[in-house]
Amino acid sequence: MSTPSVAAFVAGYIVIALLLANLLFCTRWRWWIKLAALLWVAGLFQITYRSLPDLLGWPTARSVPERFNLMGLHIVEPDKSGSTKGDIYLWVTDLNLDGSARVPRAFVVPFHPELQVKLIAAGTKLRKGLPQLGEQVDTPFESGPATLGHADNALNLDFYDMPDPLFPER
Repeated sequence: MSTPSVAAFVAGYIVIALLLANLLFCTRWRWWIKLAALLWVAGLFQITYRSLPDLLGWPTARSVPERFNLMGLHIVEPDKSGSTKGDIYLWVTDLNLDGSARVPRAFVVPFHPELQVKLIAAGTKLRKGLPQLGEQVDTPFESGPATLGHADNALNLDFYDMPDPLFPER
């Protein structure tokens, strides 16, 4: 969403809030109608507030697709003091879609040192022009002193070079 779109979105909600204030203070409708309108608008605002980051394109914490094309990555390492646990941002295209438009989506996953090593290798190949195929792995990471307590909710991914497309012979 562009900035004018967000401004129009906010302006629309200001108009709704003004109409609600008019309904609450300037009409002689029954109190239960006013209460229902107030609860409906409050619920609408809450739903919109929770869905706005997805509309603006912020990374989602939903699960990464089972098979995906890795488009880009950014690793934020944890702070040594332990105040931030670190995050890994992935920009991927879902390969499980059945012919529909494959639009890249941003995901955020918890930091794990072993996943960082795999992503650094995949990122190096990506910068060399080798597309990377990512897959979720069912086996969890092993916990040990190097994991710094990140093994509990870490996502295990493997990366492979994307196979060349097969074109029919002429």
